[in-house]
Amino acid sequence: MSALSLPIESRSGAEFRAYARRTPVFTLSAGRVLVSLTLPERLRAEHVQFARMLAEQATAYAIEVERLYRNGGAARRAA
Repeated sequence: MSALSLPIESRSGAEFRAYARRTPVFTLSAGRVLVSLTLPERLRAEHVQFARMLAEQATAYAIEVERLYRNGGAARRAA
């Protein structure tokens, strides 16, 4: 298994693009790294399951980041 760690900074981003004649693309960018999640043209149930899991985990991540920010957790780590 390979591992990739992307330090998030002010210019980092996430982008979703839907297309009329092909599967969608989800892109994460951080620094000089760009990661694109792509799918085959013929989708299976596993692809839908992965997309739902991605959405659930991204939501959980956002909730935790917001909680840490509100509680000053980010300021303590930076100090």
